[in-house]
Amino acid sequence: MNVPSVPSASAAELALRSIALRGTAVYGAYLAASGEIDTAIEELDEELEALDRSIQSATVRPRTGEQLIADLAATSAEFVFVDARLFVALDWGLLDRRRSSLAHAGVLILITTFSSFDELMQSAPNLASWLGAQVFAYVRDGAGVEVARARRLDALRTWASKSDADIIHAAEDGTLPRDPEFAEWLVLLGRGDLLGPRGS
Repeated sequence: MNVPSVPSASAAELALRSIALRGTAVYGAYLAASGEIDTAIEELDEELEALDRSIQSATVRPRTGEQLIADLAATSAEFVFVDARLFVALDWGLLDRRRSSLAHAGVLILITTFSSFDELMQSAPNLASWLGAQVFAYVRDGAGVEVARARRLDALRTWASKSDADIIHAAEDGTLPRDPEFAEWLVLLGRGDLLGPRGS
């Protein structure tokens, strides 16, 4: 297997990241054993609902890449989870060639096995570049969203060597960098109101 090491994330942690990046086109992957994929999707749905009951999410379970393109055209949900455990190199190659058909205004997460993701990496280099750093390995964590929120805030403080107050002041002054991590930070603090218009 040629999949590089990827960081682990509980469903609560991934839900928090996804919420923070809403409003932009985000593509990610969540890797799990085949027998854990249904649980991972269920937990993601539950955590998103716990964070914001107004969120519209959809799960699609295509058997082929061609079917995924059709499924995406038929959904307007802001968050889309794709059960892609059945996808093989042929499917990923097709999606790589027709990746414009995957264009989605919200958050799209491919949930698949490590072996299927290995085939994606080998057969769909352009699609792989879309995923960027938004690739995580599923890990069970019964601690829930509040513990995940605290862990992520601690990680962001360490990463930036700044305090929550520093970030809030920078956002209020209009000097906060536009890195997605800072947007996520504000959302986790409950200060998403300080985010300026995206995409400008």
